[in-house]
Amino acid sequence: MADISLTPDDPTWAWTDTETDTEFNFALGVDNGAVDFTNAGSVTANFDGAHPFSIYAENTNLLIGNLNGGAGDQPITLQVGPDSTTGFSQFQPQWLDNLTIDFSQAQGTGTVAMNVDNITTNPGDVLHITGVEGGASFTFVGATPDHAGLDNGILTFYDADNQPILQVQADNFTQEDLDSLNFNGNNVSFACFMRGTLIATPDGERPVETLQPGDKVSTASGGVATVKWVGHRTLYGAHIPEEHAIRAFPVRISASALGPNIPARDLYVSPYHHMYFDGKLIPAMLLVNGKTIVQDFSQQVFEYFHVELDRFDILLSEGAASESYVDTGNRSMFQNVNVVTLLADFGPAPGRPTIEGIEVLRKGPAVAAVRRRLLKRAEQLTRSLRVSDPNLRVQVNGKVLAAQAHDSGESIVRFELPVDADAGDIHLLSRCAIARETASDPRRDLRTVGVGLARITIEDDDGRRDIALSASELQGLNAPQDVHGVTMRWTDGHATIPKALHRVRGKATLELHVLRTHSYWESAGTMKQAA
Repeated sequence: MADISLTPDDPTWAWTDTETDTEFNFALGVDNGAVDFTNAGSVTANFDGAHPFSIYAENTNLLIGNLNGGAGDQPITLQVGPDSTTGFSQFQPQWLDNLTIDFSQAQGTGTVAMNVDNITTNPGDVLHITGVEGGASFTFVGATPDHAGLDNGILTFYDADNQPILQVQADNFTQEDLDSLNFNGNNVSFACFMRGTLIATPDGERPVETLQPGDKVSTASGGVATVKWVGHRTLYGAHIPEEHAIRAFPVRISASALGPNIPARDLYVSPYHHMYFDGKLIPAMLLVNGKTIVQDFSQQVFEYFHVELDRFDILLSEGAASESYVDTGNRSMFQNVNVVTLLADFGPAPGRPTIEGIEVLRKGPAVAAVRRRLLKRAEQLTRSLRVSDPNLRVQVNGKVLAAQAHDSGESIVRFELPVDADAGDIHLLSRCAIARETASDPRRDLRTVGVGLARITIEDDDGRRDIALSASELQGLNAPQDVHGVTMRWTDGHATIPKALHRVRGKATLELHVLRTHSYWESAGTMKQAA
């Protein structure tokens, strides 16, 4: 156990990798002292002092054993950082008067575990929290919350028997925000919703979250349909497994990406929400181009709304035509049903029915034609070009080398290495792209690709030899793949051959056998446009 004093000469303390203790006693002898636990693993800490101070936790499991603001009842702030869980081995009622929990830096991934055994619910026992709009999560120890109510700015959590558990004063929390509370066992999450998508109705556009069963909406054909049900589901980025990310995170369709003023504003949809193009429905994820249509993996907390009509039809959302909800056995994905699946999977719905006059497409020439049109539009809107030249070059000891002159149709690219190449690594540099973003045909490939290498050869004073593409020492290459019987590995735009692997001696030539290149985004005017 380490004893640490915060004094005017040393008012802060931060975790360092050299610290080996997992339990700390802090004596606080200075106003506004600050204790920072970042990347600290699992830590127990006790705090004692008569001055205001703050605690920060990030990527840390922090257990607070004692939290004493001292005889002066000075304020204490717990700042919840991302990927952190802060709990209390005990929780004294008097702590509520002095403690503020700040979630403004939590990024939707910070959790506070509240032991409520010793907390009473008298009017004066109110916990103060701030920053909930950025995402927050409470885990209750000793009680299971069932619902919450808001009265005079005080948010009260109740159990299933309607007994109060904890009272909270949450800044800027309103009655409407009660819908953003997610109850899941002992865990309660505050959501920061992406609301406000405007849906066309006979009386003008309305935010999707305000639609109710029985409301009328306008359809793309000029007709009117009746809302039957509006499903919603809140997702938390930190809780989505990596292998399901492409099926869950929202696709942002920028204003005018589909046509002039279509959509009128940036439109967010789920990856497999189908957009409508002249009788064809195509999932939004197959339209991603990295410029005007992107999948936003940075979202921490987001909510999807799906509108079911009395009959299937094409809605206008922000002026863009897209499908209404079709129940194909996936209704349980939404929160406002009795059964909710635990997996946040907004992938393709099984068994989508055949709809007369409308084709549901996920591949083929028609999808490729739509992609090509939207890629052209992205070039115009962003003043970018798709180019086919990978601009392959080599860097050795800080010097960038251009390739020797060669036929553009030749697959072997040669580089004369400097005489001091034995002193450093060989870096293979090129343009790169996310595979699915610049391809004309629809793909789900999230790899970053530069050039596809089939062979690496070095000729020097020791003769001619190959560097195996399977060599574990190679860096910056994607996994091997078979291309018509030939093993190929894509670089990621910056591959490295370590000096211990290339072992160049004297005058040397590097040959890169390039089997494939890709299309790459480039600023307009610098290269020829890709075919």
